Amino acid sequence: MLGWQLLEWNPEAQKIKVGFETRKEFRNPAGIIQGGIIAAMIDDAFGPMCILASGRTKVPLTLDLNVSYMAAGQHGKFTCEARIIRQGKSISFVEGELFDATGELVARATSTVRLIPMPQR
Repeated sequence: MLGWQLLEWNPEAQKIKVGFETRKEFRNPAGIIQGGIIAAMIDDAFGPMCILASGRTKVPLTLDLNVSYMAAGQHGKFTCEARIIRQGKSISFVEGELFDATGELVARATSTVRLIPMPQR
């Protein structure tokens, strides 16, 4: 839905960089990206990060997501940098930061995710 693009994956550091480009309908009446979309962009970076870190054997389910908003997100391009803080067999603790096109920190989030086996297709 958000149309993320993988920009970088560092398996040793378990860090990911993901790019997003927002759509006009993501804006509130003031023209600022809605907070739920900002949270979703960060959460959307956690998914591929956990999948890649597990060797594509597990999928994360968000148990909690705590977001701190630092600045108003203007319509355009965003980059999320995220990392795994601690990974267990079934639970991981992750964090991420979302930056706008100028490099300004828009939001920071931490999350606890449950890891389940990758569904067979």
